Amino acid sequence: MKASLSLFAEQGFERTTSSNIAIRAGVSEGTVFKQFKTKHGILKALLQPFIDHVIPRVFNEFTTEVEMSRFTNFEQFLSYMIKDRMTFALENQKQLKVFLQEIVRNPEISKMISVKWNQAMSEKIEYMIDNFKKQKQIVDWPVKRIMQYVISVVLGYLLPRVISNTMASFNLEQKSQEATAFLLRGLSLEK
Repeated sequence: MKASLSLFAEQGFERTTSSNIAIRAGVSEGTVFKQFKTKHGILKALLQPFIDHVIPRVFNEFTTEVEMSRFTNFEQFLSYMIKDRMTFALENQKQLKVFLQEIVRNPEISKMISVKWNQAMSEKIEYMIDNFKKQKQIVDWPVKRIMQYVISVVLGYLLPRVISNTMASFNLEQKSQEATAFLLRGLSLEK
């Protein structure tokens, strides 16, 4: 699995052969096929747990941490959220790269993620954002719209790095502060 993940991230799914996987894993090609039957079987074995378990678990852990932190203002909440998600991307770069390549190639994956996202969009997060709106700390827009902007900005920093394998030079502290400052300006009430 590790060999497959590395090769899919480096070369892409289409350009990786079962022979490449066998060589990298140090096993025969027959052993690869005995275990997974097809290359698509390997891909599914890599992505399905990520979609079914990792994404929901990480989101649940994140919402629990957010709830326990009791942020007093939107800036603290936003800063934490952005840095946490960027850290997750750094720690899961290979899986994310394979995942992104497959989203482009397979629209079904995008649909599955959308369903998981909507299930995971916790009432806790909505409640917190609604509270910040009531306190007049941010604009009174729908929570989904606010989250769409947050996600878009974070992805704007991460996607080019994940795709080009340049996360090693990514300055997490600086980039998370830049994203937070930008979003604060856009989501704050006009004064």
